[in-house]
Amino acid sequence: MNSIIDIKFLFKFLFIYLLIQLSTGAVLPGEWPAIDKPPTILPEFTKLVDLSKVPNAPVRTASDVSSGKCSDNDEYCTWGCKNCIRNQTDVITCPNAGDWALTLDDGPSPYTPAILDFLEAQNIKVTFFVVGSRVFESPEILQRAYKFGHQIGIHTWSHPSLTTQSNEQVIAELQWTAKAIKAAIGVTPSFMRPPFGDYDDRIRNICEQLGYKIVIWDRDTNDWVSDTDKSFNLQWVEGNFTGWVKEAGQPGHISLQHDLYPGAAGQVQPVINVLTKAGYKVKPVGTCLGVNNFYGGNATIPVPQNSTTNTSANPLAAYTKSPQSSNTPNIPNTPNNPKTPTTTQPSTPTQLESAKKSLAIKSTNFDNFLWSFIIGAILFTAVFLK
Repeated sequence: MNSIIDIKFLFKFLFIYLLIQLSTGAVLPGEWPAIDKPPTILPEFTKLVDLSKVPNAPVRTASDVSSGKCSDNDEYCTWGCKNCIRNQTDVITCPNAGDWALTLDDGPSPYTPAILDFLEAQNIKVTFFVVGSRVFESPEILQRAYKFGHQIGIHTWSHPSLTTQSNEQVIAELQWTAKAIKAAIGVTPSFMRPPFGDYDDRIRNICEQLGYKIVIWDRDTNDWVSDTDKSFNLQWVEGNFTGWVKEAGQPGHISLQHDLYPGAAGQVQPVINVLTKAGYKVKPVGTCLGVNNFYGGNATIPVPQNSTTNTSANPLAAYTKSPQSSNTPNIPNTPNNPKTPTTTQPSTPTQLESAKKSLAIKSTNFDNFLWSFIIGAILFTAVFLK
């Protein structure tokens, strides 16, 4: 008789525990903006930036960004238009040959832990540029990445094209993400990456005032295409790295991959195998730049200039194009014939791609909820129904 009572007590305990899990989930506590939506503009965030110092670059339309429409002179140095960079503010490459900063965008996701398993086994550290909405949903994954020593950077709250946002909205995107990251791991990143590589002098100035260094890339895998385009052969990702490591006379590289999509996330292991076999040292962006502390939001972080250095008394005067390496590798016709990248203008995904970014997370969360509900229903029946 006592054993039956003990079993019923255990079932009651498990049922209550499941109810708590279903009601809270593994999300950040407190009040947060809606996920994947432009976050609330807060005066305490806006006042961190002297808007009178922000360049008067026009706010672009979503259609202009998606179509690649740009002004002829590009006086505000829009990277998404003509690969324009400001050498004193933008990080494009690692300065030392032999260094490779591997970066992963848009997580954390259900596919990130498998990547962390592999990286920990290899004792390799990389950089994760995280979306605030994903941090809100999966703070425990971010905590694991941070504790191992991976670099965490800001990638906005809802993943918009920043040049389409007002100054106040850009600040909100950055600061809500910084707040979420600090709530999860206790630090504020000093590095950020603009979604789609879409930024100009207006975004540069806002980031500089907030203490964030902008990091782009000089090697783009385009792996995100695999989530929607089934003709994209994921072997092309490894194939392009195989070609990239054979290029001579180059500085160190910063490559772009994603841990939000299952196929793309699965390419991290083969890519790192290619890099290490070729003798490259895989490391976080901050490490390849010689920065010991990745956090603090300090705008005076001593980041070395890129390989295409221009000098000027004006910190935003250097107007150059990015290194003569590709921002987007050509997609080969066959997996056995990966093409060498050529200098191309980066393609800009539409807002539809941004809106779909949480689909994998939501699907997984729903699956977890469904299984918890089923188990809870079984326990409820066993305990309360005769």
